[in-house]
Amino acid sequence: MNHQPLTAAKEAPFKACIDDSDCSVKGHGFACFQYICYPWADDTAIPAKDKKETCKSNDDCTGQLKCFRHHDRRQIHRGLCMEDITDCSENGRDDCKSAGGQRECCNGQYCCGQEFFDQLKQLPCVNHLGCKDLGYGNFCCPPKGNSTEASTCCNEDPNPTTTTTTTTPQPRSRQLAGGSSGIEVTFFVVLLAPLLLLRK
Repeated sequence: MNHQPLTAAKEAPFKACIDDSDCSVKGHGFACFQYICYPWADDTAIPAKDKKETCKSNDDCTGQLKCFRHHDRRQIHRGLCMEDITDCSENGRDDCKSAGGQRECCNGQYCCGQEFFDQLKQLPCVNHLGCKDLGYGNFCCPPKGNSTEASTCCNEDPNPTTTTTTTTPQPRSRQLAGGSSGIEVTFFVVLLAPLLLLRK
């Protein structure tokens, strides 16, 4: 018997990104806007239903859309008209639920659709802290087996360790060390004093 999922996963119209380096595979003229790679310089190849209006200010956007400008304004001269940003940096996906709908927190900052969130979790990671900070998992995990694929975020510790207690010898305190050398000096004086007196 073939069981089909009740709802098919929605396909993202754009490649998801954390920063511009994730968009470099798409070619020149793509940049990362919030969490999507978009060809801001020339979007003629984008289907009309997915195309975003470019802008320099909110006045250039229609309806409830706001102009989101890229941080590198020297290189990227235009922004994209996007939904008003719901910031989820404080409480993660809980902030997105209050904004309405089943939305996730992308890049630890922007509420987004599940299809983008799923893509972002598959992007390469560098360390555990980055995964936690962005909300994609608690660990940066290497691929299973001998794969040459990049590490990705996960929630299962890739290097579980058992805690062992080891007893490390503690250095003797100064007071004790000083006390023992004082005893040795006293002992030395007591033995040598009579010999010195005899020599006189």
